[in-house]
Amino acid sequence: MKYLRRVIGVTLRDHIRSSQIREQLQIKKLMDAIENKQLSWWGHVQRMNADRAAKQVWQAKVQGRRSRGRPQETWNNTIQKSLRKRGKTWIEAKEMARNKKEWGKFVHGEEWNT
Repeated sequence: MKYLRRVIGVTLRDHIRSSQIREQLQIKKLMDAIENKQLSWWGHVQRMNADRAAKQVWQAKVQGRRSRGRPQETWNNTIQKSLRKRGKTWIEAKEMARNKKEWGKFVHGEEWNT
């Protein structure tokens, strides 16, 4: 934000919210960009052949028990939350991901082109 404030020529003393600065410069939130990349990769993995190493690692299940404490956030849980936020179930998204163009529009919006 320090850089973005300098780009438009304001300081913290001007009391302009970060959201207003990002809106003015038409910059998305970092978390949205990360979420888009994660969903994009998940769609790519869904289209892979089952014999590819990346897909085998993703489908592997670790044996044994987890340690005590707060359950760790898994990649599948993160993807599922992102899908729920966008109004899709896991099964609907898995089906949609098979079509690269349709998946790209879902993840990146209408401005996405392959």
